[in-house]
Amino acid sequence: MSYVINPLLAAGLDNIGNDGATTPGGSNTQVQFNDSGAMAGDADLTWNKTTNVLGVTGDINLSDGGSFTTTVQCVTPTANRIISFPDATGTVALVAGSSGQLVYNNAGSNAGLTSANIGSTGQINVSLAGAASTPPVTFTGSWFTGGTATTTKPQLLIEPAGTTSTAWSTSGTGIGVNAASGFAGNLLDLQVNGTRALSVDKDGVVISRDTISSGGNVRINADANQLVFGTSQDIRVARDAAGTLAQRNGTNAQTFRVYNTFTSGTNYELGKLEWSSNVFRIGTEKGSGGGTARTVEVHTDSVSRLALDTTGSVRVVTGLTVATLPGTPTVGMIARVTDATAPAVGSTVAGGGAAAALVWYNGANWTVIGV
Repeated sequence: MSYVINPLLAAGLDNIGNDGATTPGGSNTQVQFNDSGAMAGDADLTWNKTTNVLGVTGDINLSDGGSFTTTVQCVTPTANRIISFPDATGTVALVAGSSGQLVYNNAGSNAGLTSANIGSTGQINVSLAGAASTPPVTFTGSWFTGGTATTTKPQLLIEPAGTTSTAWSTSGTGIGVNAASGFAGNLLDLQVNGTRALSVDKDGVVISRDTISSGGNVRINADANQLVFGTSQDIRVARDAAGTLAQRNGTNAQTFRVYNTFTSGTNYELGKLEWSSNVFRIGTEKGSGGGTARTVEVHTDSVSRLALDTTGSVRVVTGLTVATLPGTPTVGMIARVTDATAPAVGSTVAGGGAAAALVWYNGANWTVIGV
C-alpha cells in the first residue's frame, strides 16, 4: 500500500483527519491512514502535531531499494519502551531506559548471543569507563541454588561446545570454567600489563611469581618452592630436596615451636628446636605470666629412655638386667642395671644381685661408673 500527498495540500495537513472522522477536523492527529487507505477507521500511521510524535501500528520495514529489508518489530510489551539515539558527544549509542543500560532478553527462538545475532566476527566488545558505584558490566538477579550438580550452573559460565559440566555446587557458583578434555592451558590467568600475577593451571595448581593471600601475611613462592609467612617474610618453609622439608631464611637463625598450652603471649608451655648464638638447642619453655616448666625425654619405640628434668638432672630411665645389656655393644654406651652384685666403680659389673649401678662399655667389658 502506498500513499501520495499532493504538495499543494502539504501546507494544510493541519486540517486533515480527526481520529476516525471522514471529514477534515482540527484535532491533534493531523495525518492518519487506515488499512484501506482511507482517512477513517483505525489509524495505522499517525502524526501528532502537538507532541511531534509519529505513530505506527505494526512493523516498520526499511528497504534497501533492492532485495533486502530491515524490520523493526514490537513484540507485545509489558510496559512502554523507549529507544533513543543520543548524539550529545557526537556518538550514536543505543540506550534502553533512563539508566543508560542495554537490556538483553534471552527468551524466544533467537535466545543466546552468537555470531548469528551479534555480528559476523562473533565477538562482544565492551568499551565503557567505570564510575563510582557504577561498574561497566554487572550480572544481577537471584543466584540459582538447589537442583543437581549438573543443573545448578554458575552465574557466569565459560564452557566450550560439546563439554558437559556435572560437578557444580548445588549451593550456587559465581564464576565457572569447564574446559574440554585434553585442555593443557590455564583455567585462570591474571596479569598486570602482560606480567602474570596469578594463574591456575589445568590441574588446579596455583602458579605465581609471588601469590599473596590473607592480606599479604602468607605467600607462596612457587619459583623457590617456598611458603613464606609474615609481612617481613622472615619465616620460610621450603622443600630442600625430595622428601625434605626445611625452615630457613638466609643467615637468620630459626626456631620451631610446638605448644603444650597457649593462653596468651605470656602464658604458655612449649617445646622448641632452635638455633641461638650458633648453638642448636632442644628444650622446653614456659611463659613469663603463666605455665609450668616441663621435662624433656628421649624415646625409642615409644618408650622413655633418657630424661632431662626441670632441675637439670639427667636420668637414664630404662632399667636393664646385666643379662639384657646389649650383646654387641659399641664403645661409649651407657646403661643402668638393676641387679648388680657388689658393684664397685671401675669393676666389671656382675648380675644376680639387687643393687643398682650405672655402667658403660669400654670396648672390652661393661664397667661400673656409678653406684
